[in-house]
Amino acid sequence: MFYLLLFSRYLSTGDSFQTISFSFRVGRSTVSKIVKEICIEIWNVLQPLYLPVPTQETWRQAEKGFWERWNFPNCVGSIDGKHVKIKCPPQSGSHFYCYKHFPSIVLLAVVDPRYQFLVIDVGAYGRQSDSGIFEKSSFYRRFIHGKNILPPKPLPGTDIPIPRVLLGDEGFGLHTYLMRPFPKTTIVNDTKKKQFNERLSRARRVVENAFGILTQKWRIFLRPIDVEVKTATNIVKAACCLHNFVMVHCLSESRQDNADGSPDEGTDESTPALLSFTPTNRRATNAAFEVRDHFVNYFDNN
Repeated sequence: MFYLLLFSRYLSTGDSFQTISFSFRVGRSTVSKIVKEICIEIWNVLQPLYLPVPTQETWRQAEKGFWERWNFPNCVGSIDGKHVKIKCPPQSGSHFYCYKHFPSIVLLAVVDPRYQFLVIDVGAYGRQSDSGIFEKSSFYRRFIHGKNILPPKPLPGTDIPIPRVLLGDEGFGLHTYLMRPFPKTTIVNDTKKKQFNERLSRARRVVENAFGILTQKWRIFLRPIDVEVKTATNIVKAACCLHNFVMVHCLSESRQDNADGSPDEGTDESTPALLSFTPTNRRATNAAFEVRDHFVNYFDNN
C-alpha cells in the first residue's frame, strides 16, 4: 500500500523524486526504484483487464458508440498522437527533439467514443510524425495491414459497402481506413465539405478529450519526465491503464453520457501537454478519395 501511495503521489502531482523522498522520508534512489517497479506491475496486472488487444466485439461496440453518440457511421476509433515531455537523454542527438522545440516521446492512441484507450503505442522519437509512427506500429501491422478490423458495410440507408474507418487530423494521410478533414482552403465555398469536416471533428475530438483528461488527472504530464526513456515509456503505459480503470469504475454515468457536444474537463487547448499537429501533404489514393466522398454525400443527404 505504501508503494502505491508513493507512486500515485508521483503520478498525480508530478513532484520530483527529491520532493517525494522528503515527504515520505525515504531515499531518492528508493523512490526511483519504487516508481520503476510499480509502473511495470500496474501494466502487467491492469493491461489484460482494461487495455486488452481489441477483438471484433470491441470494434463493434466502438462503432455503435460513435454512431449513437457522435453521429458518425462506420467509425471504429479516433486516432491522434501526444508528445510527452522528457529530459533529453545524453548523446541522443536530435532524435527526441520534436517540432515544438523540446525533447519528447510520442503516445499514439486510438480512443473509443467514451474516452477510453483502445490501443496505445508509446516510446517513438519525438521527431517522428504521427502518420509515420502509426504505419510502423504493431497495431498497423496487425489490424490494418492484416485486415483484422471489421469488414466493409453500407452506410445507414445505403447499399454500397464502405470500409470501417478511423478518424484522424491533418497529421495523418487519407486512406480507405482513415478519414482526415479537407484542408481549410477548400471548404470556404463548399458547404458539403464544410459539413463533413464538422461531423468528423466532432467525433474525432474524443481522442483530444481523452488526452486532456489524462493530463489533468495525472499531472506528471504537465512537466518534463526526468527519468530514463524506458522508465518514462512505462510510466505513460501505466497512466493509460489507470485512465481506463478510472473511466470504467469511477466516473458517473451522467458524465459519460454527455453527448451534447460540450467540452469535457481537461480539453483546454492551452494545456502545455496537448500539442497541435504537423500537417502531411501525402497524396491519397483514388479509392481513399472515393470513400471520403461517400461520407460527404451521406452527411449532405442526412
